[in-house]
Amino acid sequence: MSKVQFRNVDLNLLVPLKALLHERNVTRAAERIHLSQSAMSRALDRLRSELGDELLVRTGRNYELTPRGSELLDELAQVMPRLARIWAGETFSPAQSEGHIRLAMNDYASSVVLAPLAEICGRLAPGITLEAVPWHERIHEETGLVTTHLILSPLSAPSTFRSEPLFDDVFFCVLGRKLKHSRAFLTTKDYLTFRHVSVEMQPNLQSLIDRPLGEAGFQRRLAVHVPFLLAALRMLETTDLALTMPARLAEPVAALHDLRSLKAPKEIPPIRYFMVWHPRFESDPLHMWLRETVRQIFHPALR
Repeated sequence: MSKVQFRNVDLNLLVPLKALLHERNVTRAAERIHLSQSAMSRALDRLRSELGDELLVRTGRNYELTPRGSELLDELAQVMPRLARIWAGETFSPAQSEGHIRLAMNDYASSVVLAPLAEICGRLAPGITLEAVPWHERIHEETGLVTTHLILSPLSAPSTFRSEPLFDDVFFCVLGRKLKHSRAFLTTKDYLTFRHVSVEMQPNLQSLIDRPLGEAGFQRRLAVHVPFLLAALRMLETTDLALTMPARLAEPVAALHDLRSLKAPKEIPPIRYFMVWHPRFESDPLHMWLRETVRQIFHPALR
């Protein structure tokens, strides 16, 4: 990579660059920052020349971002608020901040985190937008992870990442409406006789439920595999299937749908969720606020 001479960089192009990448349309981008369409077209030509990339390419009647354009859009979401703070010489203020936060999490984590986080952002940081992307066990190996601000993971992170324990949970089994079980508890034998629905984001990988069962020498009867939690919940209303999920989700779901939930057998151990982030975000003011906000969702006494 050639060394950039900042004295040759026109920082005035950052504002039209952000508008073009966000709007993906020259006319709308011009209106967004109060430029004429011809001036925005000239800015796009200069940006393409300076950056050596088309940034926007026509696909049919619309424009799409090139891979470099998508990367720049993610970077600008972080850089522009920082530049504004540097120029203004002000300390970080959630209420005055703008930014885009990407979080990687599974169905369960999004169910317990996103609602309170969205409420807090709407109340304290209305300029912040949230995006959730699917979590999977090998997410730490993705090359684009440096643009993911926070991972909520039930697995320990590699040593190259920062992490801290966030909360613990235990597994409960929600019984389908047609599943006959009279006792107020579940034995391992009971559990293994049930027909189960499994929510799997990654096919052919053992889940956090099946892995410990296998290590104990057991295998449950999986009748249905689905990638969507909502589909699994709807099945419980009309079948004899069982769905195993963490208690923070199982208990309210069972109450909402008038279903029974019982603690899973001891062979399925509790889980601990971690908050994981890339070292590049360690000292970022917005990210520090985000981490503290997520902590307070699960540990209100810290407020």
